[in-house]
Amino acid sequence: MKLFSVLGIMMILGLAGCATVDELFEKDQEIPLSEVPAPVLAAAQSAVEGIVLTDAEVEVEKGQIVYELEGTAGGKEYEIEVAADGKVLEVEQDADDDDDHDHDDDD
Repeated sequence: MKLFSVLGIMMILGLAGCATVDELFEKDQEIPLSEVPAPVLAAAQSAVEGIVLTDAEVEVEKGQIVYELEGTAGGKEYEIEVAADGKVLEVEQDADDDDDHDHDDDD
């Protein structure tokens, strides 16, 4: 029964021309910051003081809508995951590996 439901949805979306099979199963989708709900933006900005948000993606994880916001603060890059209800799920600071690669011991 589930197979027929999935196939039916795929056919409807395919006939409507709004999605390909790959798009239906894509895990995340980039969206403009203007489409991110206000509670999600506020939660991300509260999670990292002074952050300037630059990118946003939305995905469904374990049946829950999750927004992944990227931005910079204090010269560092951050990735913040926020649930649709505004709960911060994860804050990740991107590691700065550039210095590690500049000091090779091959001399």
